[in-house]
Amino acid sequence: MYFQSRRSGGSWIARGGAVALQVAILGAGPGGAPAGAAVTWVARGAYADREFTSLVSPPGYPCIVSFTALDNGGLGVSTDCGVQFATLLPTSAHSVMAKDSNVGHVAAGSAGVLKTVDGGGAWFPVNDGLPAPRDARSLVLHLAGPDTLYCGLYGAGVYAGRPQAGDLTVWAPMNAGLGDLRVRHLARVRGGTYFLAATDGGVYRWADGTWSLQDPSLFAYRVLIDAADSTRAYAAGPGGVHRSFDEGRTWWPSSEGLPAGMTVNDIARRTDDAAILYVGTRGAGVYESLDYGASWHPFGPPVPGENDVRAVLCVVESVDNLASVFAGTRRDGLFEAEYSTPTAPTTWGRIKATYR
Repeated sequence: MYFQSRRSGGSWIARGGAVALQVAILGAGPGGAPAGAAVTWVARGAYADREFTSLVSPPGYPCIVSFTALDNGGLGVSTDCGVQFATLLPTSAHSVMAKDSNVGHVAAGSAGVLKTVDGGGAWFPVNDGLPAPRDARSLVLHLAGPDTLYCGLYGAGVYAGRPQAGDLTVWAPMNAGLGDLRVRHLARVRGGTYFLAATDGGVYRWADGTWSLQDPSLFAYRVLIDAADSTRAYAAGPGGVHRSFDEGRTWWPSSEGLPAGMTVNDIARRTDDAAILYVGTRGAGVYESLDYGASWHPFGPPVPGENDVRAVLCVVESVDNLASVFAGTRRDGLFEAEYSTPTAPTTWGRIKATYR
């Protein structure tokens, strides 16, 4: 069964009748929305009955977009650039991570961690070693582990999962030095030299086998490590946006242009330009930064409804430089806004050279 890309002409395979599942943390693109560009939000699907928790797309596959949601919104995956989504898992879910088009995992709150080996056709729990009661919030996959998983649990800290025979996983705690076990989000740098954990008691950093509290005053919902430069990291939460330039050791407020006191629910960047970031806010919609989060401005008009964006994603199609920003809301559904970016900046010097 094949799914055709609506823009790039590519096609994606879904095995066993299920949608292709290869999902990962996104990367970022060459320029934000042009000044004065008409940006409008278009509803995708009928999802006003759920609260979105994440939006992700695998690097290099911009037409594969997935979401997770609460209120039994579960896991949805699109292979046509976000126009249509197939629901692969009807349960409350916080995050998704996949090894390939067949094998994937979902952090499913009180259900723990769920796994599929057939592209999302069937799911089964892999909770051996996880403490009860469970509240699985965040997943990180280490493919070179081999296939080691890391799970952030609200109330139980961080656990590492090792693959076992029969497609099972056995978990062991990874909580040395972690003073607050209420983990909301987890990020791992490529190579595994450090992790960041957003807890109710601040941001913790893991290195050399132990956690250390980096900023007890920084309460974050999301942490993001820049895939292009691992010294840069971001945190988003009730205090707005914070940045780190030293691998998460020290943090600085970075909310210029955001409404005062604004809660930021999620942060993401364009895969083709590390300088361009997007945040979803509680009541102020989507904001964009073109300077690594130093300053922010509104992106497009208010998102329909409450303007409460719980998950945000920006994917870029390299064929025509068409960027799509997705906004998953608290209760008003899923929306997409598109804009085109030039392949190279248009400067006065470039225009002048054209007429020589």
